[in-house]
Amino acid sequence: MINDIYVFDDIIEKPYQELIKETLLGGDKPPTVDDVEEEFPWYYTSDVTDASHEGPFQGRFGFGHNYVTSEEGVISNFHNLFVGLIKNSCKKLKIKKVDVLQGRSFLSTPTNIPREDVDTPHYDMDAPHFVMLYYVNDSDGDTIIYNEKTKFDNCDADDKMKFSIKKKVSPKQGRVVLFDGRHWHAAEQPNHNLRCIVNYNLRDLSLVTPGVRI
Repeated sequence: MINDIYVFDDIIEKPYQELIKETLLGGDKPPTVDDVEEEFPWYYTSDVTDASHEGPFQGRFGFGHNYVTSEEGVISNFHNLFVGLIKNSCKKLKIKKVDVLQGRSFLSTPTNIPREDVDTPHYDMDAPHFVMLYYVNDSDGDTIIYNEKTKFDNCDADDKMKFSIKKKVSPKQGRVVLFDGRHWHAAEQPNHNLRCIVNYNLRDLSLVTPGVRI
């Protein structure tokens, strides 16, 4: 299990960074991904802070796209675009093989939300995993990772829970942050730029009990 927070700049080469940015944020022509030529589709969500729609509603709209879900596996042709990114990230951690549990992107537009009014803390899913969070473009709107960890018993933070900041990471094109998925984390909404991220939840298969079939 990852026991620290790792930040790597230029985790992939610049042409690869640009391909991801052009695909997700627009370019001169539709990108070709595994011979599938199509415009990247974003889907509106009324609150990017509450993907399950069970937590406190903050009304922070944005756009999302799911590549892999825990229920259905790969559901997007664009998942293959990020396989090299995942491999490079795992190589940095000396992890040889992973199970992709979930993968998605989020796009937030600039708001006038005060910087100190951060999104509701959360963790991504009820299963042991580590987070690979990749920044598609330079932006404001830091990622905040807290010291506190979940026991995977309650996805939603309430008003009684107290959090202390372990690390803040600023969005920068080509930067990836990797951390134990048990950490509660949150984001600041951008005030000046589009904020676009790629978020994968991965399981280190070396930690899976021998004999378990994946």
